[in-house]
Amino acid sequence: METLFEEQVKSELKSMDQRLYDMEEKIVSIDTKLTQVVDAILGNPLTKTGGFVNDIDILEDKIKELERKIEKQEEFKKRITWTIAIIIGAALVVQYITAVYSNVK
Repeated sequence: METLFEEQVKSELKSMDQRLYDMEEKIVSIDTKLTQVVDAILGNPLTKTGGFVNDIDILEDKIKELERKIEKQEEFKKRITWTIAIIIGAALVVQYITAVYSNVK
């Protein structure tokens, strides 16, 4: 009778050992996948390249650069507008002065 009990215990221990081994394999698999996800998000910690965070940083830099360029264009437009307005104003003053001068003669 004890031999049957011992065999059942051995069988149960073997089964438990197999389940434990399977769980360890699944944990390793989950750890590997989690590491891949973290690398995809943060990039490779050794080379400091890649990842969504790096892409977002690059996009932020490009957006700032575009904002600076747009600001320069707006400033240029303002200068051109003021220059044209001053030229037209000067032309109108010259026309008025010549009209007054020609009426005086």
